[in-house]
Amino acid sequence: MNFNFALLQIRAAGSNQARNLEIGLENCRKAKALGADLAVFPELWNIGCSPAPLDNEGRRRWIDSAISQKSSFLQAFSKLARELNLNIAVTFLEEHQPLPRNSVCIFDCSGAVELKYSKVFICNFGQDELSQPNPQPGEIGCDLNCSPGDSFDVCTLKGAAGEARVGAMICADREFALPANQLMLNGAELIVVPNACTWDEIRTAGLKTRAFDNLVGIAMANYPLPQCNGQSQAHGCVAWKDGRGASTLIAAAGEHEEILLACFDMDEIRSFREREAWRLNYLRSHTLMP
Repeated sequence: MNFNFALLQIRAAGSNQARNLEIGLENCRKAKALGADLAVFPELWNIGCSPAPLDNEGRRRWIDSAISQKSSFLQAFSKLARELNLNIAVTFLEEHQPLPRNSVCIFDCSGAVELKYSKVFICNFGQDELSQPNPQPGEIGCDLNCSPGDSFDVCTLKGAAGEARVGAMICADREFALPANQLMLNGAELIVVPNACTWDEIRTAGLKTRAFDNLVGIAMANYPLPQCNGQSQAHGCVAWKDGRGASTLIAAAGEHEEILLACFDMDEIRSFREREAWRLNYLRSHTLMP
């Protein structure tokens, strides 16, 4: 059976949350029409991944733009998920103390929060740069004003043809082995990766490696030009053909705005995991996590 992701490589209206809500709801409807089981937004959709200003007042306004799960913004996606019978992974700057979190909520087809994940490997570098007379924005991490998450939970989502176990990472999480490994250990078969950065061949190689290392399907949703450079993509487990490994690219977008449909063959993924059970067992018995 197939489980279908719609990777929403779409433009945001900057930090205009009201307009981003309208754009988001419209594109979820388009995703459903394409046959998606799960719609996935790029990183920090509610504020269009707008960076925090460097001045104190601007920084405070940015922090104050964080929202809770009870906000009208997120509740609108909950309502739409129920209306469309569609799972929706929407990203947002989340209210949290002492600093907000970079988070994603996955609403299931009933509109319930099935998973809430907050970015663990945050980009919080640049504190020293802020002390310089003329700080350079490019030297300051996008999560400098954020608190990290602390868990790698997994949920079960129902699609049109059946169920899949889904976990989430956000942007820089995918550059480290531990998040995907821990998600696999927690039962993930598929991993969504909301993203917001310039994409390149090295990052593609890393994404494919996460799929191979953990025998999972993985899908990344990025912003299009001019904010980022798109290239949203999905990869499956590496399949063995004639005794050699072959990458299984599921789908890949260009640089411009589009909705990319990625169809994961869950029977194929599960069959491969059974054949490679020795690797899963090794990972489970040698994990570095407590």
